[in-house]
Amino acid sequence: MKKGILLSGLCALGVMTACNSDKSTPGYTYMDDMYRSPSLETYEAAENTAQGTAAQLPVEGTVARGYVPYDLPNSNEGYEASKNNAAVPAYFAELDAEAGKELYGQFCSHCHGEKGDGNGILMQREKILGVPGYGSDRLPDITPGTIYHVIMHGKNNMGSHASQLTYEERWKIIKYVMKLRQDQSATAAPAEPAV
Repeated sequence: MKKGILLSGLCALGVMTACNSDKSTPGYTYMDDMYRSPSLETYEAAENTAQGTAAQLPVEGTVARGYVPYDLPNSNEGYEASKNNAAVPAYFAELDAEAGKELYGQFCSHCHGEKGDGNGILMQREKILGVPGYGSDRLPDITPGTIYHVIMHGKNNMGSHASQLTYEERWKIIKYVMKLRQDQSATAAPAEPAV
């Protein structure tokens, strides 16, 4: 009987010591390493990593899923090299030109105009001047590669749209721009014959 009372008393004492009157703390823990995770904060110093922080650089040569590298530099030489760029995907020829119409309306028409004539709403309001149309009379040497280069790096007043468009969306817009270019070139005044 005395052993039962002693055992009950020890159990009650153990339960009371595990409790804590401070509600902001979890109380006493007996297996601390299981209760608190030994994880690190993102930029916390860490002695057991090569860079000394919890955040690590990706392995060299790693390419993010869905990312297609573009190696031509943001320079005049890079632009010239993009004219003969062989990076145009094989499916570009089969793309429907109308597939990029909505994207063009969202990202391009406010400057380049709905018809690709360079007369967008920002040009009409004189917020940005000198936006070219796509006709061969105004931009005689553009190719799908040069358009891709300009989307990736920007040119003159146009900034880069690389972070706003996926790889496939860029090519849809380019296909639509080439359609607008064809439309602009068809409506251009014929050249006068040389006398």
